[in-house]
Amino acid sequence: MDTREIIRRAGGPLKVGKAINRHHATVIGWRRVPAEHARTVAQMAGLTPHDLRPDVFGPETTHERGAA
Repeated sequence: MDTREIIRRAGGPLKVGKAINRHHATVIGWRRVPAEHARTVAQMAGLTPHDLRPDVFGPETTHERGAA
C-alpha cells in the first residue's frame, strides 16, 4: 500500500503529525512510515504494523491477525 494512502486512511498528515508529535510536513515527506511510528500509524489507519513495515515486523501470522 502506498504511504500516501496509509496516511489518508489514518486521518491525514496533520492528524498523524499530532499523534506522533511531529510537524505535518515531516509526515508528508515520508517515503514509508518510520518503524518507530508504525504501530501508532497502523492503529490509526486500521492496519497492522506488519502491513506498513513487513521488513521490520516480519510476516504476519494468522494468529496475530485474529488477535487484533
